[in-house]
Amino acid sequence: ARRGAMCRAFAWLTILLTLALASTASAGKSHDPKGVHLSFGASDTTMVVTWTTRKETETNVRYGPSDSGGATPADLSINAIGDARKFVDYGSTSSVRYVHVATLEGLTPGQRYEYQVGDAKLDRWSKVFWFNAKRTAEQYAEGSPLRIIALCDIGFKESDSVVELLTQEVHGEQPPDALVQCGDFAYDLDDENGGVGDQFMKAMESIAAYVPWMTSAGNHEASHNFTHYRERFEMPDRSKTDNHYYSIDVGPVHIVAYNTEALFWPASFGVEYIQRMYEWMEADLASVDRMRTPWVVVHGHRPMYCPEYRELEVDELASGERKPLGEYSEDEDEDTVTIGGSRRGYRKFLRGTLRKKKKKWKGGMCPWEQESSRKGVPSFCEAADGTSCAFNENAAFLQSGKDARDGVGHALRFPIEDLFYKYGVDLAFYGHEHEYWRTFPVYDEKVVNGTDVSLNRYFEPRGTVHVTTGAGGNRNMDRGDDPPSRGTCDMIKDNSPWCAFQSGVDHGGDRSQEFAYGVVTFESGSKMNWEHFSALDDGKRIDLWSIETSSHGPFARRTYSDNLSDAARIATE
Repeated sequence: ARRGAMCRAFAWLTILLTLALASTASAGKSHDPKGVHLSFGASDTTMVVTWTTRKETETNVRYGPSDSGGATPADLSINAIGDARKFVDYGSTSSVRYVHVATLEGLTPGQRYEYQVGDAKLDRWSKVFWFNAKRTAEQYAEGSPLRIIALCDIGFKESDSVVELLTQEVHGEQPPDALVQCGDFAYDLDDENGGVGDQFMKAMESIAAYVPWMTSAGNHEASHNFTHYRERFEMPDRSKTDNHYYSIDVGPVHIVAYNTEALFWPASFGVEYIQRMYEWMEADLASVDRMRTPWVVVHGHRPMYCPEYRELEVDELASGERKPLGEYSEDEDEDTVTIGGSRRGYRKFLRGTLRKKKKKWKGGMCPWEQESSRKGVPSFCEAADGTSCAFNENAAFLQSGKDARDGVGHALRFPIEDLFYKYGVDLAFYGHEHEYWRTFPVYDEKVVNGTDVSLNRYFEPRGTVHVTTGAGGNRNMDRGDDPPSRGTCDMIKDNSPWCAFQSGVDHGGDRSQEFAYGVVTFESGSKMNWEHFSALDDGKRIDLWSIETSSHGPFARRTYSDNLSDAARIATE
């Protein structure tokens, strides 16, 4: 009996020790940095590092310069101390995260650095990562050109093939200088009490811990006033704009991020917010020194243009009844498919399949959503969810006569495309639609090709080129047995006159959507290339096109030279 009692006591002791060790291990993991990612700092010689922990810890970074190939481990003797903010998720478990932000200062332009993040007191550190400090315009002109990855709408799991290719890009012979993502992260960052966001940020670490991850928000970040997007990222001027709009200069390019969602979520933003952003954008574009940064690139989530033109129908009454978007299901009639259903069904929803008297849409050649984005018409619906209840009021406004529109005052319209033309925005890219397609140079629904524009070479364009690159991979995308349609836009029915090339626009049934990303290379002050690569074909390049121009600045005032070298040198003067 005594022997048995000793055995039982030993067994309980073993159990208690196991539990204690498990608890210690769990606590240790809670202190471990997760989702490490970079972003450009406020000055050219800084880099910002952001990560999360589940327990409160110190915010420390140790770093140092390394050789270009990383063959010899760097001496991580430089220290940076940052700050942490407590982030309580609004889900059922009220889960807690600590978001750590540290700025690495005094960096040598173009120098490779290695770094670790963690807690010096606990001596708990991440693995060693590396990055290349931002180069000067002169370094870009003399060395390898600026390369930026451009994509949007990238979820967790469904994007595995795209993430793998992006990781190869980052760790290849010529790493990109930045990853620019225009909205819709993880699908969604707040799902499962933020657990999906945690997994997504961890998956993106293989990319974003090595190159700056510059972002703009999409409709999938809207939950609880875009809380997860505001808390998890650290963009320039975050304290003023909550990561929603900002600009940076990278070599020969001025990059502008803006908040397309402000037009569709009045409860989160409102007209005064849109007014501030619009005024900021105009002042920012007007201030660009096109001799030093000749190229201007803008990104946001919702596009201004559509690849297909259809005659649309809208309810005659601006207050027509409609079920909220979330009440539609895929089991209902194809005209009322949810946002997660087929693309055509979703667009039928946007056009308004109401059981009331209809009249032809007169607002423009694209659906109301693109028109609202292009002309800057804000929603005033009290319960706007970004796509549904704003439909009728925006449609009624857009198709009303000029006198009626002017009567409500210019303060209620923020024509963003007009700013693009006025200040000569060269390239604008978006997501939201899960496909890839590009326009010819376009302004006010008119193709403005310039002197010599072909399918793949836009020479001396007279308007902005718009690209939709929303095929990053997510749960709302179809992966069929047949490959996506690829080619010129005359392959698709009712193609719009400005649509040049597309991949994945026409899908459904057995035909897959495209899963792909873009790489933008700025060869000089006069030439940029866009390459698009498909994850469905193991990284095959499916599109290559360029913009070549001898003049930058407002399109209406551009004077072109016969010698492109005139523009090629301006980025270093």
